[in-house]
Amino acid sequence: MKGTLITGLGLVSNVGSDVITACAAQRAGLTWRAPLTGHWAFDDGDELEAAIQGAPVPGFTEGFVQTGAWMRLALACMEDLVRYGQLPSHEDTVFWRETALLWVLPELVFERFGWPGPETPHLLEQHCGRLLESLSRLPFKHVPDAFFPQGAAGTAAALQRASRLMGSGAARRVVVLGVDSWLDSLSMGVLVRENRLKSGERPVGLCPGEAAACVLVEDAEAARRRQVPAQACLLGAALRPAPAPLDEDAPGASRVKLAPAMARNLAEGVEEVLGLAGLPRPFRGDLLVDLNGEDWKARVWGHARTLLAGSVDASRSRQVYPATSFGDIGAASGVAAMCLATRSFVRSYASGEQALICSISDNGDTAAMLVGSPRAGNAKATA
Repeated sequence: MKGTLITGLGLVSNVGSDVITACAAQRAGLTWRAPLTGHWAFDDGDELEAAIQGAPVPGFTEGFVQTGAWMRLALACMEDLVRYGQLPSHEDTVFWRETALLWVLPELVFERFGWPGPETPHLLEQHCGRLLESLSRLPFKHVPDAFFPQGAAGTAAALQRASRLMGSGAARRVVVLGVDSWLDSLSMGVLVRENRLKSGERPVGLCPGEAAACVLVEDAEAARRRQVPAQACLLGAALRPAPAPLDEDAPGASRVKLAPAMARNLAEGVEEVLGLAGLPRPFRGDLLVDLNGEDWKARVWGHARTLLAGSVDASRSRQVYPATSFGDIGAASGVAAMCLATRSFVRSYASGEQALICSISDNGDTAAMLVGSPRAGNAKATA
C-alpha cells in the first residue's frame, strides 16, 4: 500500500457533525450522552429504574432505523467529505465516475436485522448504494464487492480492496465509508439480551452510539495530477478472521473464551503491517484501539499487548480510545480512527510519525492498520 495517500475526510458523530469539530472534540476529551427513551436498567444507587445512556447524533436519526439511519448519517458524511476535501460537485461526472465507493457495515446477523440472507446483496445495493448515489447526486463508479459487512475490522478489508482497485486501474480513487447505529429497537434488543450495555447495575459494558466516517484514498500520482496535498499516507492494513464461530446460545461467554485466540490474530496483524511499512521495532507513536468498556475486548487487547511487548512500546506511545467520546460506533469505528489519526498529523499533535489502529469486531475478526504522516516520506522509526 505504499504510495497510497489519504486526501479527504468526513465524519459525523455525537460530538461533532463534521470531521474538524468531531476530531477536535475527541482530542479535548469531550463526551455527550443522552438517555435513550424506552430502554431502562436498574440503578443500584437509587434502587429505581433509570434510562440507559447512549451516544446519539442529535437531530439526525430520530424516526429512522437500519438503512434509513445509515443513509441519514452517510449523506451528511459525504457532504462533509466534499466540503473538507474541496472536491468537485456532482456536475463533474468525469471525477466521480473515476471514484469508487466501498461500504463498511455492521455484521448483518439475522437476530439484529432480520434480513433474509439470500436477498441481502440486492437489499444493500438498492437501499445503500443506489439510494446514496441518488440523494447525494454523486455518480460513483460502480464496482463489484463494494460492501464489507464485517463490523469494525471490515475497514482493513475495504482498504485492501481499494488498493487492488487502484492498482488494476479499475478506479483512480476510492471512498471508504463506515456507518453504523446501535440505537434502533432491534439492535438495542440484542445488546439487552446479551447483557452488553453499561448501566448503574453493570459498570462493565458499552455505551451504544452511531456515526458515519469516510476517507478518500488515491495513489500519489493521481493526487499529484489533481494538485492536492496528502493528509496522511496509508502504510498497511491486515485482517484476520475470527478464530472460531461464536456460540449462538452464549455469545458473551464465547467472546471471553476466544479472547486469547483473537489476541494472537491481532498481534499477527500488527506484526504484518509493521513489516509491510519496514518499521524497526519497537513501534512508538499513537495507538488507537476500539476498546468500548466491555471486558472481553479488554482481554483481547491485554493479551495482544503481552504478545507484542517486543514490537510495540505501549508505555511510550499515546493510547487513544475513541469510544470514550463517541460511544461504541461499531462498523464506523475503524474509519473514524483513521480520521482521528489523519487529523493528528494535519494539526501536528501526533506523538510520532505513524499511528497504529487496532480493531476488534463483535464476531471476533481483528484488524491492524498503519497510517503515516505525509511529512515523514518513507516510513521510518519514531523517536
